[in-house]
Amino acid sequence: MVAIIALGWVLVTLKWGHWKEWKTYYPTILFIIAGDFIHGYIDAAKPLWRFIPTLLFSGVAEHLIAALVIFPCTVILLFTFYPKYKSWAIKALYIALWVLIYAAGEYLALKLGYYVYKNGWSFAYSTLFDCLLFPLLIIHQRKPQIAWLISLIIGIFIAFWFKLPASH
Repeated sequence: MVAIIALGWVLVTLKWGHWKEWKTYYPTILFIIAGDFIHGYIDAAKPLWRFIPTLLFSGVAEHLIAALVIFPCTVILLFTFYPKYKSWAIKALYIALWVLIYAAGEYLALKLGYYVYKNGWSFAYSTLFDCLLFPLLIIHQRKPQIAWLISLIIGIFIAFWFKLPASH
């Protein structure tokens, strides 16, 4: 499932994304991938969600496809169409659109049985996280140190809220 979705993201990004600007977006691409890998390490002993293995890929492979294909495409598309010189209301609507896209994709994956929540995580938490993620990516593009600090605070909060073990 994730491989098919990733192919769709690649095709859309190839068609409409500003690939020539990839070097500009590269630090933010690494930021989202690193955040995902850190999350995977921290919640390995007590996962909050997981991809369900498919005929072709294990759950770990599905996770890697999402991190290494879908997330970079997301960043490229996010900044390709970001309304730089528009009002804060337009920017908020743009972020809401991205939250809706991610939430709809996750909801579909849940309903098709390719994704499962664990240990108190829910669709509501995922959607709330997406509401933080997209502004964080925009902050990172301009002020990476601030984005890393905010990420650290969010990560610590999530670890305490969901009682994630401190060590493996």
